Amino acid sequence: MELFKLLGLILFLTISYIAFAIIVPPLNFPKNIPTIPFYVVFLPVVFPIDQTELYDLYIRESMEKYGAVKFFFGSRWNILVSRSEYLAQIFKDEDTFAKSGNQKKIPYSALAAYTGDNVISAHGAVWRDYRNAVTNGLQHFDDTPIFKNAKLLCTLIKRRLQEGQLSIQMGPLSQRLALDNISQVALGFDFGTLKHEKNAFHEHLIRIKKQIFHPFFLTFPFLDLLPIPSRKKAFKDVASFRELLVKRVQDELVNTYKFEQTTFAASDLIRAHNNEIIDYRQLTDNIVIILVAGHENPQLLFSTSLYLLAKYSNVWQERLRQEVNGVTDPKILADLPLLNAFLLEAVRLYPPLSTIINRCTTRTCKLGPEIVIPKGVYVGYNNFGTSHDPRTWGATADDFKPERWGSDIETIRKNWRMAKNRCSVTGFHGGRRACLGEKLALTEMRITLAEMLKQFRWSLDPEWEEKLTPAGPLCPLNLKLKFTENITE
Repeated sequence: MELFKLLGLILFLTISYIAFAIIVPPLNFPKNIPTIPFYVVFLPVVFPIDQTELYDLYIRESMEKYGAVKFFFGSRWNILVSRSEYLAQIFKDEDTFAKSGNQKKIPYSALAAYTGDNVISAHGAVWRDYRNAVTNGLQHFDDTPIFKNAKLLCTLIKRRLQEGQLSIQMGPLSQRLALDNISQVALGFDFGTLKHEKNAFHEHLIRIKKQIFHPFFLTFPFLDLLPIPSRKKAFKDVASFRELLVKRVQDELVNTYKFEQTTFAASDLIRAHNNEIIDYRQLTDNIVIILVAGHENPQLLFSTSLYLLAKYSNVWQERLRQEVNGVTDPKILADLPLLNAFLLEAVRLYPPLSTIINRCTTRTCKLGPEIVIPKGVYVGYNNFGTSHDPRTWGATADDFKPERWGSDIETIRKNWRMAKNRCSVTGFHGGRRACLGEKLALTEMRITLAEMLKQFRWSLDPEWEEKLTPAGPLCPLNLKLKFTENITE
């Protein structure tokens, strides 16, 4: 009997300790910034609330007043930042606010198994090796496949219209487009997700995303340590996906020696591996992240752009259509003021990743003049909060106003550079760790949107509930559009 009492006491104390650690931030966390209640992050699991509504209801007031908050996510308490001055300090002081991705933060999770150790999350000399291997392929690329895929996407939409579909769900099509773009431009081969309605690779990826980005398991990744059948399946599916991708690279680039004659990002990674700069696991992780991040962020931005063009069709869709008509050269598309102002405003209004927590302090430090952060604390930034901060963007911070970037292309580019340098827009991150895929993503958007504007007009399906995703990537949730062919073409 005494043994049972002792075991009961131990169980009670263990549960109490875990509950205390979840409910209350560590005692050494800064006292001069507010705490967002621990339950906020998993409200979308229980209630039909999206990320922007969650921010407005529970985070915005504290974040805008203090610029930083204590925030529970990923089984731990973090410091979450939105004020541009704080972000500028974080991006500049890479040694103190060191990149520390899922492979270090939650190494036991399905998410870490999915992304591995890569150019986005690595730090120091390892990151420099990764960056040196992939930069050229992501900065200098052939945009011909993007043109072809844009036309193929339009063909698929026309086919659905001919079949009598009154409303088209854009998520699957957007993902298929983005997968084919990144595989052809950066990995050097075509997965054929646009050419085949039933594509095993695409279906595999859809299953993984549903498992990886479930709000509950994103909030409590430690549950991946438990023998939960659905999580065991998630690990199995992730491993299968990675094997499928690496085998395709092996078949297309290595066995054919194609990598020796090409400058794809994947080719450069293979050369780095052959020169013993990176090992096989690092090669695999970086090939995976190029596909994962290289398709996901453009997919999100594309969905957001379609949504905004549908929502403001009477003004912006018509204005952009007039601007792009007759233009085919991507160099000219890059110089069109309306198209580029629209895209930059889409990035500002709905950054593809609203919250990123992947830096860890290497020493006790000060954020700004007063916020003391202990060593070993994860610090993240709320991109949505930064780009909606009225201190920077004024009373129209929440409004869709592409004209805020300027009326001519030089002014637009200058304002975009200034916004990134001042860290008032962080959709493509900042500092030395700014996104290497920004140029590619914006090129995809210009080419694809221009082709769609020439061929179609579209509007929001009146039966579609206007909501954004509840957690993780930020874009319209299950966006549905109604298309009509452009009769003037």
